[in-house]
Amino acid sequence: MKNFFLFDWFAFLYRAYYAFPEMINSEWQNINAVYWFLRMILKRLSKKPEYITIARDAPQKTFRHELAPEYKATRKKMDHDFISQIPIIQKIIQELWITSQIAPWYEADDVIASFVKQYQSDWDLSMYIYSADKDLKQLLSDWVFIVDPVKDLPYQKKDFLSEFWFEPQYIVDYLALLGDSADNIKWVTWIGEKKAQSLVQHYGTIENIYNNLNGIEKSVSSVLEGQKDNAFFSKKMIQLANIDLSQTKLDDFKFNFDWSKYIDIICNQNWIRWLEKPLIEMKKEFEKPQQLGLF
Repeated sequence: MKNFFLFDWFAFLYRAYYAFPEMINSEWQNINAVYWFLRMILKRLSKKPEYITIARDAPQKTFRHELAPEYKATRKKMDHDFISQIPIIQKIIQELWITSQIAPWYEADDVIASFVKQYQSDWDLSMYIYSADKDLKQLLSDWVFIVDPVKDLPYQKKDFLSEFWFEPQYIVDYLALLGDSADNIKWVTWIGEKKAQSLVQHYGTIENIYNNLNGIEKSVSSVLEGQKDNAFFSKKMIQLANIDLSQTKLDDFKFNFDWSKYIDIICNQNWIRWLEKPLIEMKKEFEKPQQLGLF
């Protein structure tokens, strides 16, 4: 079974920058995001996937901003200290021959979803999505897994079913009822997690829920009826787009990591004193015989 690793760029960057303390180099620049991003991603690369790519958000506003100008407006702006580290990471990723994918007007989640849809028919391919974004759970299948960027444990379809008791594709409808305050998306107020889960378990889609309002208790159906527009608009915002990737082929993302190349890149940085121990650990991983299973 071949493996395709899809990394959510900012899921790693945010975690690296905000979860770890400052690391000041000899030029008095904070490089904590650079250092921890590399440590996290190289640990995953030691699993030796056949294919790999990094999905990135488009730098300009996306189609969701066109639908709702207030989309993500409540999010804290990125620190200048954080922004200044991004070009360094981009340069190192390029030097490591890891491809990255950006689609104008789309987010990294849409790019990842499009890769899954493009290659899901390949019976000999498992896809591992490295992200903490709950919207991506709609992609789960017997061959598609979500992996937390820090814990490095795969979340499988069977895990989802035991948690929600409905198929992963309906997480869109569940989240449409609950909304997402982090993205500043409107939702159906007064519908909590348990009620949303119950409704999706019984009816599946938002469309089917609204077609069966007469069979739902009055206190709930009246809330749903009064906020129908919010429910349908929220679903439209949460659903992942399908970008045309017909110009790509799987071999474009072939993993071709060169350990000696990595050593050269790191040794050219002025942070080598922090990397002596992890370098030894990673070298041992790369030298191990390739395993059939990754987790």
